[in-house]
Amino acid sequence: MTSSSTPSAPTPAQLCADLPDPTALGLVTSGSAAGASVASAFTGRRLATIPVSVPTDVHLAAGRARAAQQLWHTVPLSRRIGILRELRARFRAERALLFPALVHGCGLGSADTMTELHTADRYFPACEAAARAHFRRYRLPRPHLSGRVAARTAPGHAVVTSCTDDAHPLMSLLEGALPALLSGSAVITRLSACTAVAALRMAQHARAAGLPDGVWQFVLPQSRTATWALHALLAEHCDARAPQCCPATPRPDGETLAPPGLLIVRHDASVPAAVRAAVPSCFGRAGRTCAATSLIAVHQSVWSPFESAFTRAALHYAAHPASRTALPVAHAERGAAWARAARACGARPVLGTPQRFAPRPDALWHPTVLAASSWDGAPIPAVPRAPLALLVRFTAWSEVLDLARYSSHHLGMFTRTRLSQFLPQFAGLPAEHLSLNAAPRSGLSPRQALHVLQRPSGPCG
Repeated sequence: MTSSSTPSAPTPAQLCADLPDPTALGLVTSGSAAGASVASAFTGRRLATIPVSVPTDVHLAAGRARAAQQLWHTVPLSRRIGILRELRARFRAERALLFPALVHGCGLGSADTMTELHTADRYFPACEAAARAHFRRYRLPRPHLSGRVAARTAPGHAVVTSCTDDAHPLMSLLEGALPALLSGSAVITRLSACTAVAALRMAQHARAAGLPDGVWQFVLPQSRTATWALHALLAEHCDARAPQCCPATPRPDGETLAPPGLLIVRHDASVPAAVRAAVPSCFGRAGRTCAATSLIAVHQSVWSPFESAFTRAALHYAAHPASRTALPVAHAERGAAWARAARACGARPVLGTPQRFAPRPDALWHPTVLAASSWDGAPIPAVPRAPLALLVRFTAWSEVLDLARYSSHHLGMFTRTRLSQFLPQFAGLPAEHLSLNAAPRSGLSPRQALHVLQRPSGPCG
């Protein structure tokens, strides 16, 4: 296979040229360490050099956040929602700059970038509706003096910490910040070199929308070891971790591994519909730590048509220019190691072989599909960020429940049976987010996030 051209969206000259000083946007840095060089994932062209944070900066950020939260917590909810609306308006007006920031900065393909922008746009009104519904019960003790939602709500957490995901950059940024800001908390977000440009763009819009200084701050580690150290310090100095869907925990070696997501194709499933959902879920932004269904359990009665249709669709998807992304190539070696481990456990190769990919980010990636007649009950190897899929044939429902013991929190099922009949069977298993006749979707609803952030205490007088 030959390599293809880079994404059609070029890097505009003003992508980082008109970006203000990162420290003025909330990036906490002492200036004593060298900056992190941010380069395009596709062209290698340098986009910016952003100052990095050191462990002593975490103390400064936590103290500044607590001071800012004392005033931010007294701001009426209507004012917070007004800032959220203004932020959305500025976000929609500047999507032309956010698009190349996600493509070149994070390495997403054009199709994934459009999906990310569209999902983020819908997340703003969802946060507003969830905040109004959640804080409706917290009102001023004398409502005849003010008919608005109370400015002082239950105390909640003063300072929370969140993180960004390179494969889910914009939504992980918003999910870790917006519900906490609406609940009156201050947020410290841990960035990466890939997500820094897009995050600082959003911080610029938040400041212009009226968000006070110190309420939303950022730390940028310089290396993998620094990421681990800053993560530990943030957990120590912040009150809680912002609710996020399957947040990535850094490892000293820099690789984030997670149990695979599970997709179930039952005997009464629609095979074409299952294939259409399974291929993007397995290979889109290949190896997302959240909601990537690398494990597919297929009933024996539909095994042959599903396997042949899935392999054809996987090749077509990988060859399409809109699916081009730099993530599979960056983690190809770990993907090959995962495939070899699965083959050692009895899986057979169906499509692709464990191989070393070309080191160029714009190289055409090749999906790897393995199949197993049954699984012997050993834990499924943790899945790296690579284009992988493991098809497992099952004949009894107990085999599916056994596979679910080793899967992640996301599960999708294709069947004509109602989901309510299966819910009791998954009680006690890791699966929490179940989807019927659709691939699992990443993300945590704002209502769930607000419920976790708000401690169960009475209204403030």
